[in-house]
Amino acid sequence: MNTAIASSKNYFTATFQDLIKYPKSGILNQVLLKDNNIQYTLFCLAAGTKIDEHSSTRNAVITVIEGKGNFNLEGKDIALAPGVFILMPANAPHAVQATENLAFVLTLSEHLPAKKKISQQTINIVKSTAPIIKQHGQKITTRMYEIMFQTHPEVKAQFDMSAQANGTQPAKLATAVYSYATHIDDLEGLKAMVDYIAHRHVKTHVLPEQYPIVGECLLQAIQDILGDAATEEVITAWAEAYQLLAEVFIDREQQIYQTDNES
Repeated sequence: MNTAIASSKNYFTATFQDLIKYPKSGILNQVLLKDNNIQYTLFCLAAGTKIDEHSSTRNAVITVIEGKGNFNLEGKDIALAPGVFILMPANAPHAVQATENLAFVLTLSEHLPAKKKISQQTINIVKSTAPIIKQHGQKITTRMYEIMFQTHPEVKAQFDMSAQANGTQPAKLATAVYSYATHIDDLEGLKAMVDYIAHRHVKTHVLPEQYPIVGECLLQAIQDILGDAATEEVITAWAEAYQLLAEVFIDREQQIYQTDNES
């Protein structure tokens, strides 16, 4: 299991030079410490790697260790070089490009409180789409993975590509999406499913920052597969519904990481 290399209960020391390892392409990341209050993750980007615009639900700090690149924060370009320190608020859109091998530490603050409720209108719309989601679910999830692997190839390492090839992973996700559509007003009924998936996410080292990527690809896939049936009203409702579910998973995964660190 990929877990943090340090615990908040134990003394730990290291040099970044010993921890930094660059891939031939894409990204390698390693969680240094993760608990209920904060998370430190070392990111190593190969030269030329891009992380498309996304946002985090938590306040964050970027500290550049070595290399050069560009950081676009809310439309403003910031040159990355050793020693550069960037503070960004939660939900601020940002993107990264490494012009040479680039290493930085991402520090995430405590999770913001999860939204516990969504509008009744959103609940009604999402539940109304359940039949068509059931009918076209695997096509949607297959398309979602296609979009994600094309636009964010660095995440491939976290997936069992054989399960992608034989369709079992898209099928499982389609079942989960349909279950959410039918139980969006009864999240307690999804507790077992959430717990199972959250444990899988922890094993594959899913990060909170990756949820916006999945959400963006899922919404695009819904539009691609459902066509005219994916009205603006439907997409808006699913965007709100996905945000709630992402917060549920992030909170549960944080609990699992904390339990693992204490054991």
